[in-house]
Amino acid sequence: MNGKRIGETLLSIVKALFKGELLIRIGADKYFSHIIYAFLLIGLLMWVDYNVDQALIEVENNRKVLSELKIYHAEKTSELVRLNRVSTIQANLKALGSDVDIAEKPATVIIKK
Repeated sequence: MNGKRIGETLLSIVKALFKGELLIRIGADKYFSHIIYAFLLIGLLMWVDYNVDQALIEVENNRKVLSELKIYHAEKTSELVRLNRVSTIQANLKALGSDVDIAEKPATVIIKK
């Protein structure tokens, strides 16, 4: 007897769903505006979360580029100083009898993982 009643209830729910009366039958018509508001808030929250994630990804990419640019700037600064003072430094080193000479290539950067 109980199984028959459950079957009738489920059939009634399916019929109401297809007729568009399900919200009225379960009494949610009083809270329909609240339900729509909740879904809009959830959608807004998902949109904001997506935009924050995109902004953080962009910040991380810019941080990598900035690090590379700092290294490039340091190389160019040292190259500029070297071009301005190479002859003086080389003359002083030769006068002191040193085998040290100007670097032929820039320093190697070790990347941390």
